[in-house]
Amino acid sequence: MSQLTQVMKDQYAAAWSLSDAVDALDVDAWRRVGPGDLVPARLAVHILETADYYVAPDLTSFDWGGRFGIDSETASPDEFPCKTALIAYLDEVQRRCVHWIEQLGDEGLLAPDHVFHDEGMCHLDRALYVLRHTHHHLGELFVLLRAWDLSRPGWR
Repeated sequence: MSQLTQVMKDQYAAAWSLSDAVDALDVDAWRRVGPGDLVPARLAVHILETADYYVAPDLTSFDWGGRFGIDSETASPDEFPCKTALIAYLDEVQRRCVHWIEQLGDEGLLAPDHVFHDEGMCHLDRALYVLRHTHHHLGELFVLLRAWDLSRPGWR
């Protein structure tokens, strides 16, 4: 495996501290509404669904909300899946991300990506966007953990 592909796989593996954050939430906190109307379950579903979308073979046919039958932006806290179902989805999304990166390899990562943006971007741009998006929302989730005096995953 080439160096760029391996680096990307390692960075993706480090990004999935979401499982540790989900573990830190008890059943009540999982669906609790926090400051700014942030809900841990909503953040977790949004993180995974977005990553799943961006590594999908066909972005135009992605079934938003299809996994859990909800719109993560408008669903009420009690409509979100339980933590166990979310972790199962996380495992699947992790595998899809790794497969996507391996399938692209160095050449593919650096090749033009006209699906994501037709502005001269490459697949690496898309892969890095997914990481930035994931970390943005993980940061929001970690703020809730801190505000509720719950343990937060360490830096990876």
